[in-house]
Amino acid sequence: MTASPEPSADVSAAVGDLPLHQYLTFRLSRVQAKLNAQGARVLMKAVGLTLTQWRVVALVGAAGETRLSDLARDAALDKGLLSRNVKTLVEQGVVISTPDEVDHRVQHLSLSPKGQDIFDRALPVTRKRQNWLRAGLTDDEITLFRRVLDKLEIAAEKQDFSE
Repeated sequence: MTASPEPSADVSAAVGDLPLHQYLTFRLSRVQAKLNAQGARVLMKAVGLTLTQWRVVALVGAAGETRLSDLARDAALDKGLLSRNVKTLVEQGVVISTPDEVDHRVQHLSLSPKGQDIFDRALPVTRKRQNWLRAGLTDDEITLFRRVLDKLEIAAEKQDFSE
């Protein structure tokens, strides 16, 4: 049986006394941890990559060529963690790193043939998982969920939440 949140008759009145396990951030973090663990198992079994490594391969593969700073922004990952994973993928021959001709601090990243093969094998697996995750949701629920996530992302970017 799947745990489901208990609906509140008057959400606005209950927010002040909301238990910690019902905070949006707590719930999102918990769901994210479960999804990440599941995704990590799926990817390790399918192509032998960690979740972070897959995110690098997926973003580089989708872009064709990109820079580390663009990856950090697009994946919303710590630049240090990302840099270590890119270094590992370069050492494994999955990603090719080419210095920029003008600014040698900038590295252009692309997939090697090995990386492209991993991308091509993993993509159907990740799409199948996405379809499976969406199967229990209606189109309206997915649309609403995306709107809610968009609003939460905008709210999370604000520096002052007292407004």
